[in-house]
Amino acid sequence: MAERTGVPNPPTLESLVAQLRHENPHARWEAARALGVLRDPGAVEPLIEALKDRDPDVRRKAALALARIRDPRALEPLEVCSAQDENQVVRWAAAWGLGRFQQRKIA
Repeated sequence: MAERTGVPNPPTLESLVAQLRHENPHARWEAARALGVLRDPGAVEPLIEALKDRDPDVRRKAALALARIRDPRALEPLEVCSAQDENQVVRWAAAWGLGRFQQRKIA
């Protein structure tokens, strides 16, 4: 049906996870952003791995995506990232993400 209407098929979890390993950092951070929008718990482990990406924008988007998903498996990696990442903006994104977990407990 997508071919008939001209509307592309939405990306799948699998295709986005594969894109996290793309050579282009823009493609990787776009995949991390999209995984956050998708909010599929199946994306948590690949996003945790993306917190170690060589590109700070990818790490930042991965931290923000994990904050949107709010899976408890992300707590410790976000804590480590917020304390140890070399990039200040990435540390801020991870800390902000941890704050989202706290909001969930309060709400």
